[in-house]
Amino acid sequence: MLMTRKLLNLKICLFPFSLNSLIQTGLFNMYTFRTVFSLLLFSTLFLFPQLAKASAYWMEIHGSGKLKDPVKVQVFYGFIDDLSECHRTTGPEFHEIKNFQFFILNAKGEKSKFELQMKGDYWEGTFTPDQEGTYRILGMNDQQPVLLRSKNPAENVRPIDFMCSAYHVGKPSELILPVQFMDIILKEKNGIYTISPYRNMKPVEKGTAIRIFNPENWEKNISIDENHQAVFKPTLAGLYVIRQDWNDNTPGTFQGNSYGKIRYRNNYCLWIN
Repeated sequence: MLMTRKLLNLKICLFPFSLNSLIQTGLFNMYTFRTVFSLLLFSTLFLFPQLAKASAYWMEIHGSGKLKDPVKVQVFYGFIDDLSECHRTTGPEFHEIKNFQFFILNAKGEKSKFELQMKGDYWEGTFTPDQEGTYRILGMNDQQPVLLRSKNPAENVRPIDFMCSAYHVGKPSELILPVQFMDIILKEKNGIYTISPYRNMKPVEKGTAIRIFNPENWEKNISIDENHQAVFKPTLAGLYVIRQDWNDNTPGTFQGNSYGKIRYRNNYCLWIN
């Protein structure tokens, strides 16, 4: 949102008059348009390079995989540049992390609230596993402001973000069930991962699109099959983000602003050593 406002301000500075008035007065021609457009494009890409990057939330989990050893969960906001370098940012979106409601689901399926504290350019929380199996870390933020894209409320979007990941101690748990509105369950066998996405606790429909971002930020789009699953094989070490989006086209009002749809997004964060 902040980036959009900067770009709009830039446009206003470059175009102090309307196109119609410029054309009518003879001050505007195709050469002028190309020149001004080139300046705008240059300014966007070089003076404000962050505008051209897709930013996102992600989660990293650090631990030994052993019982009774503390596990650190860190949450970031930022982007990956063209050289595959990860950049953390600390703007308004970063501070929205405080509005995520995180919880831990232990190997027995018991849920407990999980608090994060801001530490510089990331947020961090710690838990200690006391039994073998799979621990799920999940979060949801439904308090983000409406994205005001137009004076027409139908074009405004209310974002609701989910995050999830898993941490294994010993043998992974066999039975894992969905627990939040947008959820992804991941299972690995012989280096191949099976993705099972859920919406409202039910498997998503065949043909649902899932996006996978590898550690170099290359994107791969895959479709859910007739078994409500998809498979992929990581080829690099590092962070993979498996993204599930869904739009609810029911209009409404939130925090005094009208919107035309709700954009639900779930990022599953998978770290490959």
